[in-house]
Amino acid sequence: MGAVYNRLSRNSDPDAMSSFFRFTLAALAAALLASCATVDKPIPLPVGRWELTTSSFIDGGRMPGLPRATLQFGNGRISAFSGCNTGNGSVESVDGRLAVSPLAATRRACPEPLGAFEGRYFKLLGSKPYFRVEGDQLILSAGDDSARFRRAPAAPEKN
Repeated sequence: MGAVYNRLSRNSDPDAMSSFFRFTLAALAAALLASCATVDKPIPLPVGRWELTTSSFIDGGRMPGLPRATLQFGNGRISAFSGCNTGNGSVESVDGRLAVSPLAATRRACPEPLGAFEGRYFKLLGSKPYFRVEGDQLILSAGDDSARFRRAPAAPEKN
């Protein structure tokens, strides 16, 4: 670029120099705008309580006679209830994925098929699933597993 500038300044053609500087300024402005356009905003974590409606590892989202599996998000924390045990940990949004710390979970013996469901449910949460919120629906997916939740009312306060 310096050689072009030297050649233009030696010829001292004001129109050519003006065109060169306008072109250079336009190119710099375009590069600056392009770099700003590629900055992604972090995807905010879902907030509140969510009930499982469907998943790749259980039909209908629940087993008859048992409460629905749930997720609750708030203040960088997650609480996951499988229908048998509850796991709690920290959570953050990283590039459209849920990054969940290892869950500290209760250790009730769950009857089958609930035990197998719980293993896959907690495994999905620990596998950094992609997530997205569509209206009142929360969708998690990782590999062949996926789960869909609906927004639920807040859990009742325990005394």
